[in-house]
Amino acid sequence: MWSRSELKTNAKTALKNFFWKGLLAIIIVSAISGLVSSILQGIVGAVTGEQMSTTISPEALQQIQNGENAVEVLAAQQSEGASAAQSILSILQLVANIFLIIPIGVGLNRFFEKSRGVKTGFGELFVPLKNCVNVGFTMFWMGIKVFLWSLLLIVPGIIKSYEYSMVPYILAENPSISGKRAFQISKAMTKGHKWDLFVLELSFILWIIGTVCTCGLLGIYLAPYMQATMTEAYYKLKAEAVANGGATLQELPDICLPAVQTAVPFDSAATETPATTENAANTSNVATAAAAAAVATAVAQAATSDEAAAPVEETPAEEAPAEVPAEEVPAEEAPAEEAPAEETPAEETPAETPAE
Repeated sequence: MWSRSELKTNAKTALKNFFWKGLLAIIIVSAISGLVSSILQGIVGAVTGEQMSTTISPEALQQIQNGENAVEVLAAQQSEGASAAQSILSILQLVANIFLIIPIGVGLNRFFEKSRGVKTGFGELFVPLKNCVNVGFTMFWMGIKVFLWSLLLIVPGIIKSYEYSMVPYILAENPSISGKRAFQISKAMTKGHKWDLFVLELSFILWIIGTVCTCGLLGIYLAPYMQATMTEAYYKLKAEAVANGGATLQELPDICLPAVQTAVPFDSAATETPATTENAANTSNVATAAAAAAVATAVAQAATSDEAAAPVEETPAEEAPAEVPAEEVPAEEAPAEEAPAEETPAEETPAETPAE
């Protein structure tokens, strides 16, 4: 079980190593999203505006020839053109979101996941683009499912949003995992923890109010802080899911595992952890999910080795009693040597008879 204070403490400790890089990663993702939207709006606006300024539709021309007000006819044509432009823009933005913006947003989660254990480059932001179709459509389908549940009542939609909240982090760690499996793992992770996740996000309410009051200035710290805290929550939930059989390390390979193995080997973690750096000690939960699976293997191996070693330890124990009787033999023979001493008076009795 985990607590909010534990997650936030781990997040603060991790951010000491990559705070400014994390903030810059958030800025890069936000800038790309805004830039793509601006470019699409500019293209659609330029194309439709040029067409409307240079051409008049045959229908509008016929209306003007029939005596209708030219200004009203042209205004109506412009309104239709704006509606068409808005439709085209919406389609282009949807395509851009699915294949570009959403995968990069998932890449931000990957950046924070990997930065917990090793120095990470900004190239991790674009790794999910290699599986943009799978990542984009999975996230798009997640949005549709939450929306459909929200149509029933607000509460079911909120519950489902937390049930699927780990899908972006799962895709960040394994962009090639199927959407169906990602939903199943997220459901297993959040089982019994939806309320905990809700309270965790609610605990940032004062930070959010402070950000609004400072015109976004406090958000410079809040954005990486929240992202790092949710990443810590993901690893805690992942460890429980792996331990309970809800996920496997083949599906969710720990991208921070090599760095942790170098610092703290599994078999000697208890003795070497104090010798590691402060960062390694506070971020030892990076390989919690890997350790959960390794525990089962280690326990099985330990049980096998104990069973094999048990007969070897019993052999000396069986030989020890064999030596004890050997040492006690002289102690038992000692009374046997006193028998001749008792026979001596028996020989003196006949010697006294003739003397009489």
